[in-house]
Amino acid sequence: MNPSNLRNTWVVFCLYSKERVTKNQKKLEALLEILLRGGVEGVLLVDNSDGALKTEIEHFAGLSPRVQQLKGSNTYAEFSAWVEGMESVKAEHGEKSFILFNDTVFSHFKLFFWKIINFLGQIEHYSQLEKPVQLGETVKLPYQSAVLGVPHKHFVRSALFYLNVSASNLFVTGSHEVFKQADIAFNARNSFDLLKHFFNESGVYHVGRWLFSGGWYGSRPFEEFEQRILQLKVIAIACEHLASANCIQHGGQAADSNLQRNFKLSEQLRLIKTQLVSHPLFSLRMLRKLKG
Repeated sequence: MNPSNLRNTWVVFCLYSKERVTKNQKKLEALLEILLRGGVEGVLLVDNSDGALKTEIEHFAGLSPRVQQLKGSNTYAEFSAWVEGMESVKAEHGEKSFILFNDTVFSHFKLFFWKIINFLGQIEHYSQLEKPVQLGETVKLPYQSAVLGVPHKHFVRSALFYLNVSASNLFVTGSHEVFKQADIAFNARNSFDLLKHFFNESGVYHVGRWLFSGGWYGSRPFEEFEQRILQLKVIAIACEHLASANCIQHGGQAADSNLQRNFKLSEQLRLIKTQLVSHPLFSLRMLRKLKG
């Protein structure tokens, strides 16, 4: 792996749960260390916790001079944090590629060391492309959906993902479109009227079934949702669908990062050996932290 291929890439890491960060602090620290040693230009920690994570964020910031901090508004949870972080980096450093994740990443993935290395290796390939690329865990839809009028049949789930320069611009623009639509949508009195502000009819049906009828672990009837939680969840779904749909519409890709795939032992050994050769500073201490 050539670290120079990540020199134009920034990490934006959103933190907002004291419980999750405390539980996974060593794993999160190891993930940041791997990304830094992998050659990313910088890491921006976006604090959505309203001060509750001050100690933890200062600890992460102490990992490297390349780690910076930003106070997030938490208006739309991780999506507002990512947009604010990306806009801050672009304003100071110009156009960049981005790796985005939040403190739920270890709830979504069993992030073994070789999976992260494979992810970084894929970024090397996709970073060379001019067309927009969003790389992460893809979800194939059993129906033809459209989000804010843009059709798509699969999307990248927002747990740990990469955006090249052109895709990052589409991500910021699309997220702002969703945020603007949300100001109107959440005056709706039922789930159908709410979701139709974002999705076509088939999208409304399937997203609604997942969100209100048991597909999501926190699903519940529309009337029983706490308004703030419902707002954040719908915005997150719309943003992640639109980001991928925009990449596809512009001739690019919403590509699979293999983070969920089980690797064969031979693949694991090859990836670990490659990393050890490329980065002699890698230590078993880091591997132990990642394993928790």
